[in-house]
Order: sequence, then C-alpha cells, then structure tokens
Amino acid sequence: MKNYLLGIVILGVLAGCKGKQKTKQAKVGAKPKIELTAEVPDLANCESVVYDKKRGVLYVSMQAGVEPGDGGVAKVSLDGKVVEPSFVSGLNDPKGICLLNDKLYITDVTELVEFDLDAGSVSRRFKGEGAEYFNDVASDREGNLYVADMFISAIYKLDKEGNFEQWMHTPELENPNGLLADKDELYLASWGKFDDKDPIHAPQAHFIKLNLKTKKITHITEGLVGNLDGIQKKSENEFLLTDWITGKLLKMTKDGKVSDFMQSEQSTGDFLYLADKKQLVLPVGNKNMLRIYKVAE
Repeated sequence: MKNYLLGIVILGVLAGCKGKQKTKQAKVGAKPKIELTAEVPDLANCESVVYDKKRGVLYVSMQAGVEPGDGGVAKVSLDGKVVEPSFVSGLNDPKGICLLNDKLYITDVTELVEFDLDAGSVSRRFKGEGAEYFNDVASDREGNLYVADMFISAIYKLDKEGNFEQWMHTPELENPNGLLADKDELYLASWGKFDDKDPIHAPQAHFIKLNLKTKKITHITEGLVGNLDGIQKKSENEFLLTDWITGKLLKMTKDGKVSDFMQSEQSTGDFLYLADKKQLVLPVGNKNMLRIYKVAE
C-alpha cells in the first residue's frame, strides 16, 4: 500500500509540473510532416506502449491510480481500436513494458511482472530488493532484461537464468527513466538527479549511454537536455526521446546533436516509433489518451 500511495502522489505531483529550464539545441535537418490518424480515449493514465508484430497489436500500460489493483494493460489495434481494454488486470502502477519470447514484461512499482501471452496469465513475478519506483524495462540481444528505478538512480537486471538483482546503482545514471538496449550499449532517457523523492525540483539530464560489458557511462550530449522519459531508435544514428514536462519529442544523434521533432503535451511518456510503418504512437497520461500519427520526411 505504501508504494501504491507513493505512486498516486507522484502522478499528482507530475501532473502539475511546469517546464523549468530551456534546452540548448542545434538545428538538425528539416522538420517532418506529422499527421494525427487516430486518438484512443479512456486509457487511464496510459504510460507505455509496445508493438507485438506477431499478433499485430499494441499493448498499452495504464497506471490508473484510483485504488490499489486498478492498473493494467490494454490491447489496441494499429488503427486505434481498443481490442481488449483489460488484457492484463490487477496491477498497481504499471509503467514500462517489454515484449520478449512471447512474454510481456511489465514493471509494477517494485516488481517485474511476466505475463505469458499464449496462456493469457501472469507466469512469474520478480521482486526488486531495495527497489522504490520501477519505470521502464528493456531487453538486450542476449535476452537479458534491464529495469530502471528512477527514485534511487539504479538499474536492475533479470538474466536468462531468472536471477533478478540490482545491477548498477549510482547518481551518475541521473535517475534513469526510459531504457533502450542496442548492441553493447544501453541508452538512458534519464529524468535528472534527485535523491529526495521530489522530481518536480530535479534538474534536467544528459542523454547518456552505458556500456553493457564495462558499465562505462558516457554523456552523449554535452549539456542537459530535458526531464526525459521515453526513448526509441529512429535510425542507425538517431534517437527520439520525450521530455515529460515540456511535452516535446526531441531528436538526438549519436554525436550529441539535439533538435525538436514535434510538440506533444506534458505527460507524454514511453512512446513507440515504428520506422518501417512510419508510425508514431504517443501515450499522454494526463489526458488518458493514446495518439497515433503518420510521419512523412
């Protein structure tokens, strides 16, 4: 209950956040043409979205937040129709979701929940010892899973043998929120350093990468770029990231160039970009809304 109430407090706190800092940016290329093709309402405090290519559907985590156990995951079509509003139910504050080997992995406060897509039920739960507030989850090419704990600036790891433990813990991670594994690097969409459970007054963060073999931390951007949330790979050299507070989608390159990609709204979270379909899917938590766009460049 304590962790659930903490989640409710944070939802309320973040809903009232205002932008505090300006991001230094370099102009990189022309802005794309982005067309809204669908809006999906009534997804309570939706936070993260992932695409199941095998089944042709989206899974959307919903934090909800009225009472314990009211969170879950909805199943939505690519054209914006709700296929199953409570595909996964009974969660407290689900955030990050990741698809791996016909299993859906969902972070839920201090647990990583494994949902078997074929069986249609929860198959395992992994408790994070010492964890406070799990956010995103990502898999590497070897089948390991990494989970961000934004409140204690840590990353947990679930290995292929089923061992789940704190893997790295340092303020230099700048309180990671979103994660993306690519080859031997883990890219971090970090919120910004804080150690007082008060993200409102946290500074912005750098765009960071972490070597999975050596654990070396590298600042990709020279300066602070935002209170970052979601991260997706756009091309071999480019990433898209959301700034939760300003509602901006930012494009960043591997050599540290930053530019505006589009303006969304505050609370745009752990989004999805499908490069082959040129589709952008944005969960906007404060509006309980999923927005689907077509991108032309």
